[in-house]
Amino acid sequence: MKNRENPKAEPQDPRLSNIRSFIDKIDTRIIELLQERAGLAQETGMVKKELGIPIQDPAREGKIRKKLAGGAKGPMDADALVRIYEVIMAESRRLQEED
Repeated sequence: MKNRENPKAEPQDPRLSNIRSFIDKIDTRIIELLQERAGLAQETGMVKKELGIPIQDPAREGKIRKKLAGGAKGPMDADALVRIYEVIMAESRRLQEED
């Protein structure tokens, strides 16, 4: 793999290759889970429309943020997790609004 800023090939340290392989596997799982979540968001939107309730549920989103704040037990802090989930929740709302 070539570095775009430096035309020389990156050194292929086996440790780096191994770490990247794990990251690639995790990324695949994250994508699968996000797609599964998106499908559930679409189903949620259909039910909300049938029931005549608003798409956005501030109480539910608040619970998610609170859960994130209490679950930051790794190198990524709660603020970073909340920022990521803000995008996920916005996309979920967008999917729920689609017909």
